[in-house]
Amino acid sequence: MTVSKWQEVSEPLQAEHDDVVIGAGIVGSYAATLLHQRGRDVALVDARFAASGASGRNAGFVLTSQRETYPTLIAQVGRPAARQILDMVCDNVARMRALAKQYEVPWEEGAIHLAETQADARELEEWARAFAADGVEVEFAHSDPYGAGYAASLQVEGDFMVQPARLTEAIATASGATFYDHNEVYRIEPEGQGLIVRGRRAHIRCRKVYIATNGYGCDMHPHLRRIVRPVRGQILITTPVEPLIQVAGITEYDYFRQLEDGRLMIGGARAFFEEQEYTAEDAVTPNLIQHLEAYLRHWFPGISFEVERYWAGIHGFTPDRRAAVGALPDLPDAVFALGFSGYGNSIGLLAAERMVELALDGRDPGPLSAARF
Repeated sequence: MTVSKWQEVSEPLQAEHDDVVIGAGIVGSYAATLLHQRGRDVALVDARFAASGASGRNAGFVLTSQRETYPTLIAQVGRPAARQILDMVCDNVARMRALAKQYEVPWEEGAIHLAETQADARELEEWARAFAADGVEVEFAHSDPYGAGYAASLQVEGDFMVQPARLTEAIATASGATFYDHNEVYRIEPEGQGLIVRGRRAHIRCRKVYIATNGYGCDMHPHLRRIVRPVRGQILITTPVEPLIQVAGITEYDYFRQLEDGRLMIGGARAFFEEQEYTAEDAVTPNLIQHLEAYLRHWFPGISFEVERYWAGIHGFTPDRRAAVGALPDLPDAVFALGFSGYGNSIGLLAAERMVELALDGRDPGPLSAARF
């Protein structure tokens, strides 16, 4: 998103804080929390409102996983680095569960990875073996928990579902930060010994800036355009049906769950319409929505439903589909954590922590370092 000259207020609010966090999603809200815990005076800024982006538009899966399977991750970065990332993901999932309990946000146990074909089943079994070898408790079976015809299933201990918008809002509210909503940022620039963040309705002077805008990161600074790319995700919800899906499911291309009121939620299918989904346009497309509906009717025949609602959200994808934490080369006091590739619930809290530690302690982000690009 961008801000036109005509959208600025005539006399923007002038403010000053130690730190400015841009983006009030799960990553930015948690970063603001960590900064406040360290005694910093923090401003949390968002173009709209807390959880208005991907953090409030995903399906609520909190998985011990990344975009690529664990064997693929090992092949990409080697086992030591893959194990570091896995440890971070396990820690992140545990923290997400603890926060959901702390703030009494609705959540439910479990999620199951599913194989649609025998080839998928072999890959899923390889994934299970690699996880087990590195200490993750898994349950793999050549069976289908729904009786729908899936070839195999993999359940990882600790995976769960959450109401993502309520959790993000709760973290933002409790963060201790001063919240500047509807303050879309259009420029970050040096001023004296610090920085100034210029937004639509407030200009904030600070010492450090933390960019947590994920798919919209490329609008924050030209350097980020080579690191993160906006990618759209789409989800639909049906009218209520009889109890059908006891535990949420994830396949290679789709994911689905049944809500307490009986409505089915399904998202994904991006791979079948890849070119049209590389966009920052927050809009649904009939072809992908029809594909999701057809998927439900194919795998769960005989159920009667109508599509009740659908929406889109913008993710941020890096070239290797792993999160990136770093600093802007020309503004070293401006750091970023973005590019979660649809798995912000799985590693976003730890990425926020690494971003804060990079800015305040000079700690290298390790396998999340954006220096790899």
